[in-house]
Amino acid sequence: MRRNWCPNMNHRRSDPPVRYCPTCGEAVNANILTKKCSDKEHANSRMDMYKYCVHCGLQLIT
Repeated sequence: MRRNWCPNMNHRRSDPPVRYCPTCGEAVNANILTKKCSDKEHANSRMDMYKYCVHCGLQLIT
C-alpha cells in the first residue's frame, strides 16, 4: 500500500506498460522484468522530466 498519493495514472491501470512509476518510483507492474539501462536511456528519461526510470527504478532527478 502506498503511503503518499501519486498523481501518475499508471497506478490506476490494470496493466501499466512500465514496471516503475516515473513520478514516485513505486513498482506498478511486477510482470515486467527489470532491465539494465544505459546512461543514454537515463538521459532521455531526464529530458522527459521523469523523476525515476520506468525500466529500472533508479532515481534520476534529486
